[in-house]
Amino acid sequence: MRFYETKLLRPIPLIFFIVTLGILNPLHIPPDSPAKASEPVIVEMKPILLEREPEIAKTYAKNLMPSWGWKSDAQWQCLLSLWTKESNWRPNAYNKTPVYQKGEKLNAGGIPQILGLNPKISVEEQINRGFTYIESRYSDPCSAWRFWERNNWY
Repeated sequence: MRFYETKLLRPIPLIFFIVTLGILNPLHIPPDSPAKASEPVIVEMKPILLEREPEIAKTYAKNLMPSWGWKSDAQWQCLLSLWTKESNWRPNAYNKTPVYQKGEKLNAGGIPQILGLNPKISVEEQINRGFTYIESRYSDPCSAWRFWERNNWY
């Protein structure tokens, strides 16, 4: 083999190795992005209700309802009735009687009295989880309230 032929063949495995490393990135090295590095990081802070009082929870829920698409006063009245019956809007409400669901013992907790909800979590989180539950199961507070009136639970 001639000298120049050996010199041309040897760099190919090295180039193949470098290209493979660049594509597979086994060390998970992030690509350089000078534009992102200079941008400030903005962290969105959720408001925290310091007082765990029923009246504050009601105000928060009423102000949050339009963002869920529940804009009528009737929807507010239904939610007010529903959660008054369930917990009287007390964030620390806890039902000591467990319900067994899929072999798991769950207690209802918080303002919306959702099974497995820890009443120690923030009022905002309790209300958001309650709204998520109502929307996913009933679509709106009045449908949930009508169900509650027939069954004494929702």
